[in-house]
Amino acid sequence: MIPIHRTQLYLSICSIFLWSAQITHAQQVTTDEAHALPTIKTSSDSTNTYAANVAISGLKSETPLFKTAQSVSVIGAQQLEQKQASTLSDAINGIAGVSAGNRSRRGFDDIVIRGQNASNQIFIDGLRQGTAADVAIDLSGMDQVQVIKGPASVNFGQALPGGIVNLVSKWPEANSFAKADLTYGSYNFKQGQFDLNYSPNQSKDGAFRVSGRIADQHDPVDQVYFKNFFISPSYTIDLTEKARLSVIASYQHREYMRLQGLPIIGTLKPNPNGPINRSTYFGEPAFGPYKGDVYRLGYKFDYNFDNGWNFEQNFAVRKGEMDGKFVSMTRWIPNSNYTTISRRAVSQDYDNLNFTVDNQLKNHFDFENVSHHVLIGVDAMHEKRKQNNFNCNIGNFNLYKPIYNTNIDCKNKSGLLNTISKTEYVGIYLRDQIFIKDNLIVSLAGRQDWAKTSSEDLITRKNTSQNHNAFTGSASILYNLNNWISPYTSYSTSFFPTSGTDVRGNQFNPQKGKQLEAGFKFQNQSGDLQASLAWYDLSLNNVLVSDPNNNNFQIQNGQQKTQGIEAEIAANLSHQLRLNASFSHMYDAKISKDTNLKNIGQRLENTPENTYSLSMRYYPQSDLSHGWYLGTGVRGESSKPITGDPSFKVPAYALFDTEAGYDAKNWGAQLSIRNMFNKNYYAGYIANRDNENRVMALGNPRQINFTLKFKY
Repeated sequence: MIPIHRTQLYLSICSIFLWSAQITHAQQVTTDEAHALPTIKTSSDSTNTYAANVAISGLKSETPLFKTAQSVSVIGAQQLEQKQASTLSDAINGIAGVSAGNRSRRGFDDIVIRGQNASNQIFIDGLRQGTAADVAIDLSGMDQVQVIKGPASVNFGQALPGGIVNLVSKWPEANSFAKADLTYGSYNFKQGQFDLNYSPNQSKDGAFRVSGRIADQHDPVDQVYFKNFFISPSYTIDLTEKARLSVIASYQHREYMRLQGLPIIGTLKPNPNGPINRSTYFGEPAFGPYKGDVYRLGYKFDYNFDNGWNFEQNFAVRKGEMDGKFVSMTRWIPNSNYTTISRRAVSQDYDNLNFTVDNQLKNHFDFENVSHHVLIGVDAMHEKRKQNNFNCNIGNFNLYKPIYNTNIDCKNKSGLLNTISKTEYVGIYLRDQIFIKDNLIVSLAGRQDWAKTSSEDLITRKNTSQNHNAFTGSASILYNLNNWISPYTSYSTSFFPTSGTDVRGNQFNPQKGKQLEAGFKFQNQSGDLQASLAWYDLSLNNVLVSDPNNNNFQIQNGQQKTQGIEAEIAANLSHQLRLNASFSHMYDAKISKDTNLKNIGQRLENTPENTYSLSMRYYPQSDLSHGWYLGTGVRGESSKPITGDPSFKVPAYALFDTEAGYDAKNWGAQLSIRNMFNKNYYAGYIANRDNENRVMALGNPRQINFTLKFKY
């Protein structure tokens, strides 16, 4: 294992600069055309079309999705507006193979992709946000949401094999505009947001953009509320004829009471006292709330060499602070006839500082009838995470006769956890996309990672550290039949470091994932229709399971497998009709290997067999910028078996949404209704060792919003 130091990061960056400069210096300029001022070529993930056809920062490639042998789902600005998405879960629910918000409104981005947890695999502009979730993403600063399905380690390093979520920021554009929205809705929801862009001479050179949001909302569950504030300015400047720099900053503040759901007995299972009221909150109003602040500063630097090579560097520093208190259920009190629960009160305090950088050197060249698109990259991350958690004594709670503001004693601070953990990694990757006669596309990629994790216990002064290294790769082949349909197949691998040791003190190896995928990509001649059909077979090995010979230790003898079929389409079916639809059939998502034989064959947590969505928007008039529009949609999931309790399932549900609006030149109005029939459903469950003590996650209630829009 090669130890990681900051000097390695600096040397990696400098080496790419020097190598590129040497190549440029070696080239002989002999033609008059070479003396002309070069034009900067820049690309953006953002698109004005309804069906996005690229995902540049998520794939690190400008190759169209139609020619990409991988499942990628893109929710563009128009679709985000149509969904009326206020959270990341709102945005990605309905994507095939994705289950989001399955732990209810607890204030985090809870995401499962193809059966694997992806909550900590969220990127912004291709840069990792951190190794652990803290403050949920604010969508008001985002133009696009990209879900890259399957192993993504070859591009991004350590990641579980289900996939990642990459968000594209609102960068300056080449036209000036001003937009502002005011929204009022159910549960006293109040929101104001704006997006301003100033572009001198209608170009990106010198363009400035600032977007922001402020929101406040109550909740149908007693005591629960959410407050949000976000602002993000950005600026772009052409440094020279060959170089461009874009800088972005953001600040986000969140305050909320954490919702933990309700016990399974009294919701999904019968309770002798009748159903528990869905508005019951079994926490303590005085013991809270959560407060989080995120400061982020980043830039994109682009330089074009005279010899065809292009260098891009993305960098961001992120500081996240969060403190909060939550109350969870531990068990039912004996002899209470299922009326009273004992509770656990936890105080949490996190402070994260994260530096990420990604350097890319790109070129494409032709040799006979073969075109090579080459990518060479070096990325790195350094993260320092402070954690201070402890338990407080809290009294029991009668779910049928709630009494709040009881005594909470935090003096003893039992279970005190006070640590500083660090994660560092450097990865080197190489990819060659080979285009053979414009029909056959072969892609080969490989990556080597070196990672180090360390932890210091500030109480015991004990230090631990682990080194990891791993090679991951991918290979794919796609054939463009007629610019309408492209069959493909791909194979990819992933790794994810695992901390800790076994009973003998041996460090755990990284978890290893692999996936085989095959499918078809579809598009029409104009590109207004983008669709895909995919089959996948995914597995995760080296999963930690209980040591059968030592109950207090674990061994890496577990395996998880998922198999499924996914279909998606985003299209302008006509000039006036837009459609977005998806279907996922995850026919196998199970624990395939475990030391506890009872666990083998159990369904993975919160993974429905089927998910589906269909939404449409219709414009009666031919001019889409002026006049009325109507929209409707349905989304839902099949039942989800409860791991460890196969006799019960989280019930299936189907939710209906609708919208209507009017757009004029400088203003607009919209009425939107999510969960129109106010369906009482469960989004998922929170696991517990004892089946009777499981907690059911409440689904979102009906939300009616009225929005006034102003645009110039």
